[in-house]
Amino acid sequence: MSAGTQNIWPLAQSWVSSNRVLIWCIAAPYYRFMSCDSSDLAGEANLAVYQAISVLIDQNKDLSLTSKYFRIVFRTRCIQMAAGVALANEQQATVAIQKEQSPELNESSELDDAVIVEALSALTDRQRLVSLWILSQPKPVSFYTIANHFGIHIQSVRRILSNAIRRIEGYGNQRICEDL
Repeated sequence: MSAGTQNIWPLAQSWVSSNRVLIWCIAAPYYRFMSCDSSDLAGEANLAVYQAISVLIDQNKDLSLTSKYFRIVFRTRCIQMAAGVALANEQQATVAIQKEQSPELNESSELDDAVIVEALSALTDRQRLVSLWILSQPKPVSFYTIANHFGIHIQSVRRILSNAIRRIEGYGNQRICEDL
């Protein structure tokens, strides 16, 4: 763990222990549909507040907004747990276990790269430039971030990506018809 992570985790735990009533108020409407107990709920709250604090720190925002961000993140987690949706960590763990048991799944990344290269070949130069930049980013990026990077309007980014998606879909359908 990095120094930042070591500082955030105790802060998150302290925040959760200080805000138990808020946590219960958010979870109460969904609790009877969740297959968890109070310690699981506290664990989910710890993860949600950790995520909220991390985002606030990354975006250089005031930590007094923690409660506002937490409400959104935690309510979403509660709804997912009530609906029986597997959360991200569970999905990643399942994929890791499957890859260990089935080595042929590791070959799929090479296929994915080939599919990506083929899909990018269907794009215009500008669409390809924007798409490659997005794919090279370590974290997901917003339309605003893309617009700032390329010095264009957000509407232009939306148009470029929308047209790129349409081109890839059209190209994909064309390839499927050729294969038949």
